[in-house]
Amino acid sequence: MLSKKTITALAALFLTASLQAFGLGDAASALSTVNAVTNTQTATPTAKSETKSSDLIGMLTSQLGVSDKQATGGVGSILSYAKDSLPSNKYTTLASAIPNSSSLLKMAPQASSAMGALGALGGNSSTGMAALASQFSSLGLNSSMITQFVPIIMNYFKGSNATGAMNILSSLFK
Repeated sequence: MLSKKTITALAALFLTASLQAFGLGDAASALSTVNAVTNTQTATPTAKSETKSSDLIGMLTSQLGVSDKQATGGVGSILSYAKDSLPSNKYTTLASAIPNSSSLLKMAPQASSAMGALGALGGNSSTGMAALASQFSSLGLNSSMITQFVPIIMNYFKGSNATGAMNILSSLFK
């Protein structure tokens, strides 16, 4: 069994590598893209009852060229990050804007064991972002794809008139 010191060292090493892959420039780019989507794009509103998670998955696959598995896993990973990062009432608002969010959450791959160990030791938002990057990596997606998923999810919320969820997601990636 690994000691706490060894786990911490391994987690720090993985975190450093993950943060280099998903740096502050990526986060700034994500925020810039999110702001551009919320300020300039218009979408055709649809009734919430007509919107399905498959609509969101379809938007991701068609606009990004990712597979259904990558799209569902990516959305699930973002939901997992949100669940770990937000107060429960805000997460509930966000998750309720995506039909079948609990199923999508289950589609999220596990973060690497080193990231899980670091989280158990009291990780922070950088740890959460590194875990999210790790989840995207296990889906065969570069961590920069996070910055491409978020604006499409925001556009989905906008088209569903889910402004509360859109604002919560925007604040999560500031």
